[in-house]
Amino acid sequence: SDIIERFGRIYRNLSHYHSGSSKKKSLYRVKYILRLSCARTLARKHKSTVRAFLKRLGSELLEEFFTEEE
Repeated sequence: SDIIERFGRIYRNLSHYHSGSSKKKSLYRVKYILRLSCARTLARKHKSTVRAFLKRLGSELLEEFFTEEE
């Protein structure tokens, strides 16, 4: 979906920008926030809660997308 692609693109751009940084822990936090925000956005779009949305769809979708290019 366009929403997942947009969040993935944001993460990849931030990841490339901070690739030389020694503070990888903050990048993991940004990844967590982006994944949560993406899940909330999709759940809201489908008029559902995040928990119900991820249970129905599976969290693998978001995990797979955000780990494809690290």
